[in-house]
Amino acid sequence: MLEKVLFSGYTKKDGKGVYQAELDSDTGKLSTPETLVELDGPTYIDVTNDMKLIALAKKDGKGGIVSYDISGDKAELLDEDFSEETSPSYVKFDASRSLIFSAYFHLSKVKIDHLTADGKIEHCSEVHFEGSGPRPEQDQSKPHYSALTPDGKLIICDYGADRIYIYDINDPKNPKQVNEYIAPSGYAPRHLVFNPTKPYVYVACELSSKVLVMEYSEEDSRLTLVDEMDAAKDEQKNTTAAIRISKDGKFLYVSTRGADTIATFSVSPDGDRLKKINTTKTMGNGPRDFELDPSEKYLVVANQDSDNVSIFSRSSNKGALNLLEENISIPECVCVHFI
Repeated sequence: MLEKVLFSGYTKKDGKGVYQAELDSDTGKLSTPETLVELDGPTYIDVTNDMKLIALAKKDGKGGIVSYDISGDKAELLDEDFSEETSPSYVKFDASRSLIFSAYFHLSKVKIDHLTADGKIEHCSEVHFEGSGPRPEQDQSKPHYSALTPDGKLIICDYGADRIYIYDINDPKNPKQVNEYIAPSGYAPRHLVFNPTKPYVYVACELSSKVLVMEYSEEDSRLTLVDEMDAAKDEQKNTTAAIRISKDGKFLYVSTRGADTIATFSVSPDGDRLKKINTTKTMGNGPRDFELDPSEKYLVVANQDSDNVSIFSRSSNKGALNLLEENISIPECVCVHFI
């Protein structure tokens, strides 16, 4: 079976924007990536169920988001919003409410927009943050991630202030904070993922190379720390990036730049404990993002600094990764997204 996958990233050197390819789930072979949309700096993307691409981008010295129809043979621009001083670091689409969440790392805020049926971007509201952390990189609030909890609340990782915020967005024009978690000082929570069946969330902390395991209470939106693990050693040289969990909730994967590894953890049946199985070299430098394919037989990782993508086969029983290919060329790639 052929699975479509999109790649995107920086365009400071040779990157063109958003690329597309197909992964053969029977063989693990990836077709030659081709340019889908030429954009300036689409460092993160998402795709709606009806094949609308939402991408971060820059234009004429401004930053923001764009929407494209990619259901046909050629991508068609639907709308663009370049109203900010810089582009966001992360974007997520909420299919249930047709909302777009954009985390502006450098502007200390998260924007909430509505995507209309014809792909237009309508502004709803924005949430501003304050604070800082003990490390030089944490000179101000820096929201790096904004997505949804299992019960439909907005959850935000603030790298700069060592915070995780949770908001009620039943009225997207008037989001209301319902709780916050104060992470260990200097950890810099970056990205997170929820267990698919248990009330636990796993947080990748960039500057400490730690993974936090927290219980999530839907009753009061409270996060309670129950465990933490090392994604990599020597935090002074490493920065943890992406985090993914298998659909069965049995295995967790975390990428770390510097060490240039994917750490594989087994997840306890209750979801509250992790056990590191091993670490696997990504066969490139700066593994910013990675993704499991829909069959979960493969893991595809983008190595930003060495301009290559690597493909690993994955054992569904043991979670182990084995290298299949390391010489797929995509410049400055920092996002992998299967559709």
